Amino acid sequence: MQFPKINRLTRLTVSVGCLASMTASPLLAEEEPLQEQSYPRLLEQNISSKFSVISEGDRRLGLTPGNEISSDEVGIDIKPEWVWQLSPHWRSKLRLQAFAATGQVDVSDEVGGTTTDGFVALREAWLDYNGLTDYPGESIRFGRERLKEDSGLWWDDDITLTRWIFDTTLLDATVGVAQKLAELRTDANELPEEEQDIARFFANTRWQWRKDHYLGFLVTHGEGYGDQVEELAARGEPLDEGRDGSLTWAGVSADRDYFDWQSHNTWQYFASVGAVTGSESVSVADATAASGYSARERDVNGWAADLGLRAQLTDTPRWVIGAHGAMASGGGDADDSDAFRQTSLESNRSRFTGTRSQVQRFGEAIQPEWSNLTVATLYTAISDRDVWDANLLYHRYWLEDKNGAVYSDLVEPGFTGASDDLGESVDLVIGYYGDSSRTSWAAFDVVFRGGVFLPGDAYGDQADDVRHRVVLDLAKRF
Repeated sequence: MQFPKINRLTRLTVSVGCLASMTASPLLAEEEPLQEQSYPRLLEQNISSKFSVISEGDRRLGLTPGNEISSDEVGIDIKPEWVWQLSPHWRSKLRLQAFAATGQVDVSDEVGGTTTDGFVALREAWLDYNGLTDYPGESIRFGRERLKEDSGLWWDDDITLTRWIFDTTLLDATVGVAQKLAELRTDANELPEEEQDIARFFANTRWQWRKDHYLGFLVTHGEGYGDQVEELAARGEPLDEGRDGSLTWAGVSADRDYFDWQSHNTWQYFASVGAVTGSESVSVADATAASGYSARERDVNGWAADLGLRAQLTDTPRWVIGAHGAMASGGGDADDSDAFRQTSLESNRSRFTGTRSQVQRFGEAIQPEWSNLTVATLYTAISDRDVWDANLLYHRYWLEDKNGAVYSDLVEPGFTGASDDLGESVDLVIGYYGDSSRTSWAAFDVVFRGGVFLPGDAYGDQADDVRHRVVLDLAKRF
């Protein structure tokens, strides 16, 4: 570990801690009588701090000797947050983040798909107005917000939006428009090219049609209005990953309280089926073009499904076993793509094992996108529902199209095209949530997330036998 990096980590930690301390006000000791309340009023404030140890093996699986990408680092993450009641009908929230590490690490459990050694970011800043009607669960919200649904397979990202919210005991719904304008981070404020110039429409509803049984429907439309592909073609650069597209996603789901870690149901199920359709542009070889490449539009039609079943063996402590089967189509050519692809707002992280801990749906050490992929998952978990849990998972992977690719934030493809056997992985996630009292300095949250990925024949005989990723988080909320 290099001392300059540690000093930089220490300086950033102290600076952010002082800033958060100076801007925070003491929590309200007791509520004022309703008739005497004044505005604006601070409803909630806290500072979440987390110290992490992060270790991971070579992202290139040993296929590029001398150019391995692996790391063993430590990091610290601080998130101050404030919620205000500005008037009887207006509410606002502000959430910031400062992260620093001793080297380049992936923060996929937070912001996804980026490596960094530190940044300061604006995570959320929104206004909410609930004076549209007299119904208490209805409001309109605009600003930058964490847009999330339970499975994490469709939405779990910070984005600038305007949306209508309807929240009741039996029916939840939201409809809105959104666009990623910038990362709003000091290390990489500009969006990745594949996420630039996309206007989005989204809608989601979840209806409890019977006690603990839910039906859901989700739709997202992304309309690209840039000219990135034309620019790449003019420079003579190929691109087989479509951009500047007009794509629509639709998904339906059914579950029996599947993401409720406090459930006492003996049997629980989850079923989700989705599809994407539309068109996108690619840059392909063209002998008639001056640059040797031209932009071409291709049709996109893909599908995906995720089916899960869980049984509770004992109630106290809660011990469950479960199985999932996830599929996502692959294949296609320069004119048509049959591959399903996700919305680019997903995290693939959720409480799908029936415990409080957030677990990576497709493996902690590989974290693939839900595309051109078949995954069989078996898991078991034990917990007391509130304070501690332990999750053990096994994943087996296959390529839907062995000549295609599976994209991952952690592992570079390197496929041989000779097999559809992508490999297997084992994960262990253990959580202890003792931070229930902000007045107790002894109460901390401790989460261990460890995984190993064993590459299959799709990577050839020269790939490493195993790749690991281990993250240990020690967190405290003030």
